[in-house]
Amino acid sequence: MPSVSGEPPGSAPPERIGLSGEGSSLVLTFAGGRTAAIAAARLRLACRCAHCARARIDGVFSQNIDPVTIRTINPVGEYGINVGFSDGHARGIYPWDYLATLIEK
Repeated sequence: MPSVSGEPPGSAPPERIGLSGEGSSLVLTFAGGRTAAIAAARLRLACRCAHCARARIDGVFSQNIDPVTIRTINPVGEYGINVGFSDGHARGIYPWDYLATLIEK
């Protein structure tokens, strides 16, 4: 992710967080008005919660999650967000620096 206001990538939280369409993407707006989107499916597949990590280790993590949408976004302290998906999964925490790596370029 390019620097936002001269700060290192991932160090500045977005000024606004929203959804596009019917929750198909997470939209982040940074200082200066720059926006970035992350598809709901990309976020869901990138979940690093213990449940998803264990499923990957066991080889049972499904890569077929389309069409998943984002239902809820909740702050987690000052460092990230929790995202709830239409498939019922809402365990993952996405820190700002991790979201920066998921932004579609």
